[in-house]
This record gives sequence, C-alpha cells and structure tokens, in this order.
Amino acid sequence: MQKKLVVYDCDGVLFDSYDAVFAYYDFVCESFSLPKIDRNDRFMAESAMVKTNEEIINLLTDDKNLVCDILEFAKKQNFMKFIHLMKPEKNILDTLRKLKEKGVLLSVFTNRGSSLKYLLENFGMAEYFDFTVNSFDVTKPKPDPEGLYKIFEYFGLSHDEAIFIGDSMNDYIPAKETGTFFVAFKNRLLDAPVIYDHLDILEML
Repeated sequence: MQKKLVVYDCDGVLFDSYDAVFAYYDFVCESFSLPKIDRNDRFMAESAMVKTNEEIINLLTDDKNLVCDILEFAKKQNFMKFIHLMKPEKNILDTLRKLKEKGVLLSVFTNRGSSLKYLLENFGMAEYFDFTVNSFDVTKPKPDPEGLYKIFEYFGLSHDEAIFIGDSMNDYIPAKETGTFFVAFKNRLLDAPVIYDHLDILEML
C-alpha cells in the first residue's frame, strides 16, 4: 500500500541532540549535587537519549522526595539555553520540504516533552509537521504504542499507510506492535532497513 504518512522520532533522528541532552542533565545534577551521568555507562547514556525526563530523573536518585524536587525544578527550566547545542541532521529540511511537496503527511512521535514545540520552531521545522505527539500527550510514553495509535487516529489512517523512522528499540518496539513499517536511522536494529541520509526515505514511499 502507498505510504501517506511519515512519522519521525526527534532526538537522534531529526536532530543530533547528544551534546544538548547531556548538557541539560549535567546542569540538573550539578544543581542537586548528584553525580553526573557517566557517558561510558551504556545503560545510562542510552537512557538519557530515549527515555522521558521523569524516567531519567528517577534513575539519578532513589530518594523519591528529591525526585519530586528535581521534577519541579525541571519544569521551571528553559530548554532554550541548551538549544544552541542541537544539530539538525544532514538534509532533514530538504527532505521534509520534498515530502510535503509530494503531499505526504508528517508527524513526530517522541519521548521529549514540551520543548519539542520550541525546538521545531527554532529550526524552521514546525511548518512541515501536521501533528506531533510528545511525552505529555500520552499516558504511556514509548516504547508503548499509544502515541502511534493517537497519530493514526488523528489522520484517519491505518498502520500500513505509514512509515516510522527511529533510531532505538524504543522506536522499533511500538512500530512492530502496531504493524507499522519501521526504518532505522543510522543504527542497525534487528530486521529493520537502515538509512544514513534522510533523502533516502523518498525512495521508500
């Protein structure tokens, strides 16, 4: 069936956000005298890139009262102070423009929170996306497929009319659970086809 919708993950797909994400969590840890996330700790490093802010903060400390304090602190922070560290992936704007010219619908499904809106606006991407789902728009974040179902319902489309582009198992799992065609970006994930340039998606529609 012809693909009418392309759903993107945000961090690691639309953007190389590694430096910005770690700068943010370094700031949080410094503010509460907590050890910074060890970049060499694979579990923590990967978690920082794919989990929600609340999930990551719960990994930083076992003190539930402190978690509540950090979450309140985090709500008052402006991600814009780290936005200069975000790097749009190569050819992403050109790809989004060409997809829109073809009449393809575009969406974002991410575990990033409310900063998604400002991020897309700051880098001139907001105009291309018809609908977005962040971690505050669902009761269960990725890898739960709730966000994908919400996107399909919004557009009135079925899973076999869509492509989901992600870079982690947090993306692969909801795609597989919904039967959505999944494309891995710059990361080999089980049986998923992988692309290294966003323009390559034009050949998969």
